[in-house]
Amino acid sequence: MRADDQRVGLACEAFFFGYPLVCAVRQIIRIAHDGLGPIEPAGFNAFAHETDPPGPHSHFLHVSPDVLVSLAQVDLSPGPLLLHVPPTPGRYLVLELYDVWLNVFAYLGTRVTGDDGGDILLLPPGTADAPSTADASAHDRVVEAPSRVVSIIARFGYGGPADLPAVRALQDTLTLHPPDPGARRPEGPPDGSKRVCDDLRFWEELRTWMHAFPPPAAERDYARRFEALGLLTDPSPYIDPDPRLAWSLRSGLRTGRDELERLAAAGRRTHQGWAGTLHEADYNLDRFGPGVLDDRHWEIPDRAQARIARAMAARRPLGIVHAYEATSACCSVDADGRHLTGAHSYLLRLPPPAVDAFWTVTMYDEPESYLVDNPLHRYAIDSRDDLVHAADGTVPILIQSDAPATETATDAGAAMPVNWLPAATGDFRLTLRMYLPGKEVLSGTYAPPPIHRLA
Repeated sequence: MRADDQRVGLACEAFFFGYPLVCAVRQIIRIAHDGLGPIEPAGFNAFAHETDPPGPHSHFLHVSPDVLVSLAQVDLSPGPLLLHVPPTPGRYLVLELYDVWLNVFAYLGTRVTGDDGGDILLLPPGTADAPSTADASAHDRVVEAPSRVVSIIARFGYGGPADLPAVRALQDTLTLHPPDPGARRPEGPPDGSKRVCDDLRFWEELRTWMHAFPPPAAERDYARRFEALGLLTDPSPYIDPDPRLAWSLRSGLRTGRDELERLAAAGRRTHQGWAGTLHEADYNLDRFGPGVLDDRHWEIPDRAQARIARAMAARRPLGIVHAYEATSACCSVDADGRHLTGAHSYLLRLPPPAVDAFWTVTMYDEPESYLVDNPLHRYAIDSRDDLVHAADGTVPILIQSDAPATETATDAGAAMPVNWLPAATGDFRLTLRMYLPGKEVLSGTYAPPPIHRLA
């Protein structure tokens, strides 16, 4: 049986539109019930914490050794919630609030609320002006969520093993609770997708969750395009589907997935071997809560391109943030375009990026993206450490798998002290992360230099 070509194309388009929603809600349900890596499940409306520092055997891929993460999956259908953020003087903290369409609709923490912490009242959508929220002025800040189910990711700056007790103490005081002690228990997102066969489950999830969590008003006319696919139909057309529709949906899903992977494989543009993330989160065009800039410089003006960018972001397990909160650049090749490998040693002379928090350079093996085991348990070069600086102000970083006899390298015939970053024995890549980057970074005028092979 041949699929309808027109509906196949429409299904491919619907895949790109709905993939972020399906990914986000699937992950919310999974984290609430099963946890994520070393983070235990906490259900809904409670935080769960990464209490041990990440290392080479962490269950997270591409883990950040410079922050510890706390997660909360939030269901506001029973009513408002009170979010208590602890004071964090001198420590970086960000709380990223995501809706189910993967938009960061609010940032709380160092950049927005300062080091003092406070109580934030989280409101269900459409209730900011309701009489029941008349006492909202008693709280430090009020945030109305754009969907009744949201996700919170908190990242605490982490400065090594000696800092662990302090971070754990802060995590323990990061809490969520209903102002009304009699509020009913949260139920989480609806999930009836097991009623359909596996290869149509994506479409049933998209149909169910798009009904429960409508897209922003500016996208609703676009969503109506998919009526011919059954996505706006109730009851479900996928339990006993029309065979032609089923073929179109299956073909469109395969086409959409293949195209998304093709776009991902094409990669980002590189400069001197480094690929940056300055505008990866600029797909949010509709959700502007505290800390989210309604600024054309940080928005993708074309909604079709924004939908593609959102679908690309859905491939990341813990979401992405706007560059003005944090940004990064990755490199897997040397100055001559050869892949970085532990068979050689390298030198990176890094001009320190201007940041209001801190920066790190982290080592990952490839292709697995794990931190690299080494006797020093040193997984990153961190600006908060006591680093060696060259006379020109740069931070020279020696990158090799074997421990140097002394932490020096030869540069242009002269020996110089360096900071050693232990490398993988096989292929590897580096990630430069910059927290609260300054204007030079955000304008794109700052660029990390190429990595030079020494031997």
